[in-house]
Amino acid sequence: MTDEMLYQIDEAVIKWLDDEKQKIPALLKDMKTTTKTDRFDLVTNIDKAIEQSFEQFLMNTFPDHQLYGEEGHHEIAHLREGATWVLDPIDGTVNLVKQQDDFCIILALFYNGKPMLSYIYDYSRQHLFKARKGYGAYLNEQSLAPPQAYPLHESIISFNNKVMNDETIHDLLNHSFAYRLIGACGLDSAKVFTGQFGAHIHTNAKPWDIGAQFLFAEELGLKMTNFYREPIDFIQGGPFIISNPGCYEEVLALLLQKGGYQI
Repeated sequence: MTDEMLYQIDEAVIKWLDDEKQKIPALLKDMKTTTKTDRFDLVTNIDKAIEQSFEQFLMNTFPDHQLYGEEGHHEIAHLREGATWVLDPIDGTVNLVKQQDDFCIILALFYNGKPMLSYIYDYSRQHLFKARKGYGAYLNEQSLAPPQAYPLHESIISFNNKVMNDETIHDLLNHSFAYRLIGACGLDSAKVFTGQFGAHIHTNAKPWDIGAQFLFAEELGLKMTNFYREPIDFIQGGPFIISNPGCYEEVLALLLQKGGYQI
């Protein structure tokens, strides 16, 4: 995929995102919520509408591109071939339903399994994080510099603690400067991009939770692996950390030394 092709695709996606931005207020006024696997696993008409809109956008603009989305596009047989988009139409659906805040769209283009374009759109703050292969990362078109490296004791960290044992949770809290959790993987990760957080940990990340983070990590010199320092499969997801290199090893050592997330 050439630079010119990526540029043209990027321009088209930015226009699609601008169009979606105009539709979201009306969708919020008429929000309808249902559940999937349990009462905490929420989905709204907004999730579904955005995914359907992007599917239509691809059919009209890039019909040879594949879609791998949270709400209904789960065929994985050929996702490593050609152009594949990974989409979370609303990351942080609980935040959307309960707060009407702290949710985002996560979108990433992979070509032959390699990340090429990435977007995290924070609707509430009108923040668009974007990365393009070989051209760096941006916030609202302003270039992001690789964040300064800080050790764990100087870093705010973010993690979901539902499947961590108590000792590990307290070790992470005691060794870090502070703890915060937004509750939307894309927004927690974006705090690592900007250097506001040292690391974000998700013990059961789905592919669409982390699809965009691969390219941001590459372009900003961040660490993104599973808890055993191994690469993550963009189709499978799983336990994941995205981290400033200054605290990456310290965080993983704490995660693993007492069983970590494996209760």
